[in-house]
Amino acid sequence: MKRIGLALIGALLTSQTAAAEPVWSTISFATTPSNASQVVAAADRLMSSEIGKTFPGKLLLQVNAADGANPATHTFVPIYRTAAEREKFAQSLQGNAAWTEFQAALERTSQPGGTVMNQVLKHWGDINDTDHVWMVYAFDVSDPAAFLAALDTFLASTTGQKSPGQVYLSAVVAGGISPVTHVISVGYDSEAEMAAWHAVRNASADWAAYQKASGPTSEFLGASLARDLKSWGPATFPQLVAP
Repeated sequence: MKRIGLALIGALLTSQTAAAEPVWSTISFATTPSNASQVVAAADRLMSSEIGKTFPGKLLLQVNAADGANPATHTFVPIYRTAAEREKFAQSLQGNAAWTEFQAALERTSQPGGTVMNQVLKHWGDINDTDHVWMVYAFDVSDPAAFLAALDTFLASTTGQKSPGQVYLSAVVAGGISPVTHVISVGYDSEAEMAAWHAVRNASADWAAYQKASGPTSEFLGASLARDLKSWGPATFPQLVAP
């Protein structure tokens, strides 16, 4: 209950920022290398079907490159402009033949993992569709307003403005029993770009100041690395986060 409350407080404190921001989910599953192509083919069939063509957002299929003890190998990430669009599309899938076929294909080729729903609170950087490497940092935030302010200050600093990635701060809306209340997602063109940026960032006084300001507001719970395998949908990241 405490952590659900913190997430809600975070959403309320940043309501003006988050009003036009997207909602997104992570739907993880485990499959074998030989079955991964069948999962992609099943998603292709769904998204090219009549119901799939009505999908109003963007769908990513990611390979989980580094996520610790998590047994999942892949993650579907559907992104919608609003919660209302997500709900309407999800309800339209129920009983649809293409959706039933897709679910059957997943049952044959994979094992289900966890599902988490998130709400973007604010975004920074060059929002584009060319970034395919994603670092996601998980936090248990005790002071959402101060946590956001620290991130805002860093990304507005001389060093922060050099960041080559696109950055999203999201609150966990529904994630089961978990200490995670917020995640920071950063998209890069490549792991090489990410590593080069980390070297610059970590050596800066601006980063040291950010850690000092952010540390008391939250507990860092870990990070994961994923790479886009394929994407579907008419909407691009710039369109999704447009005012």
